[in-house]
Amino acid sequence: MSSADEPIHQRLLALAAPRPGEIVVDLGCGAGPTLSALALAAPGARLLGIDRSEQSLRAAVNVLKRHIGGRSGVAIADLRDPLPLLDGSVDVVLSYNTVECVPDPVALLHDVARVLRPGGRLVLAHVDFDSLIIAGADADLDRRVCHAYADLPQPWMDNADGRVGRKLPGLVRQSSLRLTMVESMVSASTELDGHAAERVDEVYGALRSASRHGTGVPSLDDVERWRLQVSEADVRGTFYFTEVTVIAVAERP
Repeated sequence: MSSADEPIHQRLLALAAPRPGEIVVDLGCGAGPTLSALALAAPGARLLGIDRSEQSLRAAVNVLKRHIGGRSGVAIADLRDPLPLLDGSVDVVLSYNTVECVPDPVALLHDVARVLRPGGRLVLAHVDFDSLIIAGADADLDRRVCHAYADLPQPWMDNADGRVGRKLPGLVRQSSLRLTMVESMVSASTELDGHAAERVDEVYGALRSASRHGTGVPSLDDVERWRLQVSEADVRGTFYFTEVTVIAVAERP
């Protein structure tokens, strides 16, 4: 889940700093929230979104219609396979909340190095879901719900790793890319609205679905109780939410 108006997409754009004529690839672009930022702020760049979901790519195509003055397109591909790109053909690769879904992220990063030109750059970002804070429910229930969500593969995922955010620097160092910078962005809220409400609803929906199918921990009753307590905390003014996104920047030597 990600919305185009979230600050993370503007930060990824700033770190990528695409120049006119450069080829920029968004791996796991989804419906195109990062592409949306690129389309508006980098009119001279050539944009390509890659995802394996045809439905998501249809939405990304609509986003790219706003890209005036530069070539753009999308490609369907499974990131478990080699990227459908020539060696040394890309200037910038961006990827947000995608590497968790890939069973072998180091292999993917090796392939990113292959398609980047020498000096080409990667901007890799991921929420560290295992550090998610949603204060409102009692401590034991809150811990169980948040950790269960972090470890739960969503239906579109081949793999789940709730601690992948904090692993990004190490993953880059295991590849043939050179790590140049690491930073974290923190999203915080004392009210159950905006991004905080979207994430709470996602946690609730994912665990509720898993519990109904007998694959969820905690139980359905616990999930319902957690959601009620979070809403009550918001009414009392004791709700608090924090989400940390780790960003690793690297380049091909």
